[in-house]
Amino acid sequence: MRRFAFLGVLCSLAAVALTTPLLLKKDCAKGPEVWCQNLRTASDCKAVKHCQQTVWNKPTVESIPCDLCKEVVRVVGKFLKNNETMDEISEYFNKVCEFLHEPELVDECKDMVESYLPNILDIVKSEFVSIH
Repeated sequence: MRRFAFLGVLCSLAAVALTTPLLLKKDCAKGPEVWCQNLRTASDCKAVKHCQQTVWNKPTVESIPCDLCKEVVRVVGKFLKNNETMDEISEYFNKVCEFLHEPELVDECKDMVESYLPNILDIVKSEFVSIH
């Protein structure tokens, strides 16, 4: 159950991050309501761990994961277990971005992978450790 909640949170974070404008640094002073809106904002505010531990670990009604999200997390888990390189994982994520059929979303997705892959992998790693 916890795995499905995490998958939903991960998919929700990706969706919100793709649609949220860049954050002004002064907004970080407003606290967790702002920090934990999405991965981009949490990263800009240096609050990813905080958001993961206190906000994103709580399932929401909208957190029913899609099949693609489940598959992405499953494959990334395998990559991590097999000690694949960051380049291989990044290449996989960029291929997943191609499933978004709008060119603007594909570009934004690839930018997110380039900018936030270490944060995403930290979240996935910590969730796999807590599940296993």
